[in-house]
Amino acid sequence: MWKWIGIAVIIVILIVLAILLSHIRLKLEIAKHDNDDRAHLEIRFLYGLIKMNYDIPALLITGLKKGILYRLDRHKNIHKTDASVDSGNIDTEKIKQFIHDIQVLLKGTKSLRRWMRHTLAHVTVSKMEWSTNISLADAAYTATSTGILWGLKTSLIGYTSSIVRMDCTPKVFVVPYWVDRLRFTTILNCEAQISLGYLIFSMLILAYRIWRVPGGVEAWKRVISKEPENDQASSEE
Repeated sequence: MWKWIGIAVIIVILIVLAILLSHIRLKLEIAKHDNDDRAHLEIRFLYGLIKMNYDIPALLITGLKKGILYRLDRHKNIHKTDASVDSGNIDTEKIKQFIHDIQVLLKGTKSLRRWMRHTLAHVTVSKMEWSTNISLADAAYTATSTGILWGLKTSLIGYTSSIVRMDCTPKVFVVPYWVDRLRFTTILNCEAQISLGYLIFSMLILAYRIWRVPGGVEAWKRVISKEPENDQASSEE
């Protein structure tokens, strides 16, 4: 009897170790062809046995007053709802609310920025390809915008390389369209991974940092549950 119990314990330990040593793999694809937007995130873990998909909302910039319109097809998303298509408007008020929520989380967590840096440092990027084609309907403007895009892309890639592990050589392209009309096309393919064991450890550290701050748990609950403004205002006093 004790022999079988020992074998069962060893099997359980091996299974737990196999789970902790596995990786969460992320695959991000973003494509924009003029007015056609598509963004998709695939998450795989437990050696590919579990796979989840998330369609990121397509964005349409309509101006500073109207804000940014988004449209989301929920058919293949992780969180499915009764509505197959969701849409809305991201205006200045929602942006202010988002900034306010970030400030609440920073106050409600001990050294949240440091935790984020340490966690991102364990993310390994294995593939990054980013190609952009642009035309401003004028040769001079198109050439200038091409140079600006090169600068923005290299700066962004350089910053990304400083916060995550870059296990590949990023392939970045900016190609001008020499046509007499406005055109913009960009395609981004990125693959990354992080150890499931470290992610679990990191979440435990985050929970401890939240618990260390008085009112930290309540602050996170407010932001996640999106409670009314009067509750948020009272928490700031």
